[in-house]
Amino acid sequence: MAGLTSSVDFPTIAGAFQTSYTVIAAYGSNAFVTKMDAGGSALVYSTYLGPNEAYATFIPGIAIAVDSSGNAYVTGITSSSNFPTTPGAFQASLAGRNNAFVTKLDPAGSALVYSTYLGGGGFDGGFGIAVDSLGSAYVTGLTDSGNFPTTTGAFRTSLAGAGGGCNAFVTKLNLSGSGLVYSTFVYGICESTGIAVDSSGNAYLTGYAASSSSNFPTTPGAFQTTFGGGDWDAFVTKLNPAGSALVYSTYLGGSNSDGAGGIAVDTSGSAYVTGATESTDFPTTAGAFQTIYLGCSTPFACSNAFVSKLNFTGSALVYSTYLGGDYIDGGSGIAADSSGNATVAGETFSSNFPTTAGALQRSLAGGADAFFATLNPSGSALVYSTYLGGSGNDYGEGIALDTLGNAYVTGLTESSNFPTTAGALQTSLAGSGNAFVAKFENTSQAQVTNLQNTVKNLVSTGTLSPGLGQFLLAPLNAALAALGPDPATAALPASDPSHTAAAIRDLYEFIERVRLLTIFGALRRAEGQTLINAAKSLIAELRG
Repeated sequence: MAGLTSSVDFPTIAGAFQTSYTVIAAYGSNAFVTKMDAGGSALVYSTYLGPNEAYATFIPGIAIAVDSSGNAYVTGITSSSNFPTTPGAFQASLAGRNNAFVTKLDPAGSALVYSTYLGGGGFDGGFGIAVDSLGSAYVTGLTDSGNFPTTTGAFRTSLAGAGGGCNAFVTKLNLSGSGLVYSTFVYGICESTGIAVDSSGNAYLTGYAASSSSNFPTTPGAFQTTFGGGDWDAFVTKLNPAGSALVYSTYLGGSNSDGAGGIAVDTSGSAYVTGATESTDFPTTAGAFQTIYLGCSTPFACSNAFVSKLNFTGSALVYSTYLGGDYIDGGSGIAADSSGNATVAGETFSSNFPTTAGALQRSLAGGADAFFATLNPSGSALVYSTYLGGSGNDYGEGIALDTLGNAYVTGLTESSNFPTTAGALQTSLAGSGNAFVAKFENTSQAQVTNLQNTVKNLVSTGTLSPGLGQFLLAPLNAALAALGPDPATAALPASDPSHTAAAIRDLYEFIERVRLLTIFGALRRAEGQTLINAAKSLIAELRG
């Protein structure tokens, strides 16, 4: 996880890259990057990254992505002339009053692989980051710098002029952080909140498109080619792998203000978006979970979260639904698992936010609570939904899924009674507000199913042949049969210990088969290690 802190005693560990807080001003802050162990009981590493500056305390400006080797990629915004950079990095010095930064930390959190400024002579900030399977970082954010670095042949190489309103950027760095693969402006975007990358290298952006911008780019045949209304619309834009053209670009909104907080993409190239809407006519689809806006009608006073899935071409909604109650709700982060479930994190002020039977927390505990919700693949029902918070204000800001479909939610809490677990790293509030991390576990059956789907996706993308896919699926099929029906969907007693032992043996057989394919080059090392780590984690859970 990554974020901002003004605490001089934020927990770090010996050997981390930066173990002490760097003070630059009374109002300043440092970024932090923290990795926790699988049980949430100890730090693998935790480091400051700074100095940073005050703007980032009210502009979303710290985002993180992690590659298959465990390197962490972080972006944000800094006005510090001594922000840590590395020799040979693309931009070694601050070029304006604020620049974005892009930093890659090694798997131990002990050293910078690379770190660079990214910007021109004005205001630039990085708000979203993604990494592809090869280790190239893709960054998006905002700029008003006419000399922001762009590349020849990129989609837009000059800052928008009259009618441009706001300008976003999308930049792809090379593996060493020493140069740009491409870098482009995108006009008409006043907040670029998220980016995702598919296996082909297409980049997907989302955020807020401004009513004041007359030149936000849409494409023929896109789902919504005209601005809906209000001050902003959400948008989804897909850039080709070269960064030279739009594959599609569409507004997503109704007659009032709408904006997106997060985006994800699945193996088929469908984009999933979440955010907040004040529109009673936000586009929804027949049969979706919630097709009616429940928030109040007072402008800027109420909103509902939304979750939308676009098809591969951006020409239609696969599904789109409101998600909320009668006050204020908003989605901040989204992830899609290998089964097509969409998992969302955000915050709610609504006492009637939809929750599911048996959920961890079914009622609002404070002024605002975080929420965690999973929609089924058709967007027609909630698989799971819960509040997450205490008597103060709590905000869900980000979410990630592992290969087994376990969800990790992070955010900010001001509650002294925020729900924590025995043996966790920090079980009490240490200041006026602390970061939090919560892990929601899938059932064992669902975790095996996610492993199966991961293998199937490797086959569908051509990474594995169908025969080798079946070679890996056979022990997973046996493990699932041994575990029996999923207790999440059937009232069942605890699994028979002998059945659990059989499932563990099957999972070990799966690990050996993955290793064999990796040795003979039929499976890339990083992909094989991801599968092995997931299977080992499930074995540890089954052993209990």
